[in-house]
Amino acid sequence: MISRRAVTPSAAQRMLMMRQQRRGILGISSAVDKRLYRAAKSVMPAISKTEEIALGCGTIGFDRDIFTGSPSLKHLVDTYKPKLTPEEQSYLDVQVSELCALLNDHDVVERKDFSKAAWDYMRDEKFFGMKIPKEWGGLGFSTQAVSQVLAKLGTQCMDANATVAVPNSLGPGELLARYGTPDQKEYFLPRLADGTLIPCFGLTGPHSGSDATSLIQSDCVVEERNGEIGVVASFKKRYITLAPVAGVVGLGLNLADPKGLLKGKGGEGFTVALLERDHPGLRMGPRHMPLNAAFMNGTVEGEDVFIPMSMILGGQDRCGSGWQMFVECLAEGRGVSLPAGSVGAGRGVVTGVGAYSRVRKQFRVPIAEFGGIQEG
Repeated sequence: MISRRAVTPSAAQRMLMMRQQRRGILGISSAVDKRLYRAAKSVMPAISKTEEIALGCGTIGFDRDIFTGSPSLKHLVDTYKPKLTPEEQSYLDVQVSELCALLNDHDVVERKDFSKAAWDYMRDEKFFGMKIPKEWGGLGFSTQAVSQVLAKLGTQCMDANATVAVPNSLGPGELLARYGTPDQKEYFLPRLADGTLIPCFGLTGPHSGSDATSLIQSDCVVEERNGEIGVVASFKKRYITLAPVAGVVGLGLNLADPKGLLKGKGGEGFTVALLERDHPGLRMGPRHMPLNAAFMNGTVEGEDVFIPMSMILGGQDRCGSGWQMFVECLAEGRGVSLPAGSVGAGRGVVTGVGAYSRVRKQFRVPIAEFGGIQEG
């Protein structure tokens, strides 16, 4: 008779058996994981041209660290030291405060417009040209300053925040400053800086949004008319902020060159044109009321509109480069203006809720004194 002790594995043997079992399980798991990964990869859409350009444009900062899965707060603190210059701080304290005083949010919502005094003040004090360099008549402010201005405006009137944000975030002022031809800069930037021309950017269409490689109903073809090379464009844009009051529109178009007229100078694809309001064939159409908001919003349309190469942002050399230009400005602009608006809205809500909790009483006691309210 074999004793029970004789067949009982030793601790070392049990450990060895467990390791062998674990290896087997891990091996099976790894094989299954690889099959699942290959299966998932086969049905996942390939990275789009839009995404490739966005990833390669080189404008990402701390958000890149977040997506790595191991962001460093110390690196953020050590790298970014935002501070306003005395000029920027003065503008925030004086001009922005004065504009806030001119804005009665209730009246803006009721009238669906600002007062003439508010519009004139925004133009005169260059609220639409904060990012335009001083050499062209703008304020040349830092991104931090623009963020502070937008956040402060957001506490008083979100419609004013949106109105000031667009010219200082997605242009075409900043696009012109970076990529415009000398003639384009000389003509447009001073007029944008002093508010003579209010800008808007026409990208969104009835069937396409932020994906600029799907510019449905926004096509243009390179043609020659009267000895001049240009493009003939048809487009339908909607939900374009500031379109009803804009003097110039940056127009996103999908350019094709079937006749090869570009001859290697520029290329096909996303292209930006700069059209003034009175350009032949351009229609700045009916005003939209998204969410019944007061900020200006509307349509931009045209059929068979001839656009000379001199009106392509950056000239013929920049044909087909519009998305890269747009993303590089969008990364800084939208990455600042939208969070700044959220900060402003948050500050406004905190102020309103805090004040209400002091005047609203229950059982003859302000609800701000309630333990549950204080804990919240």
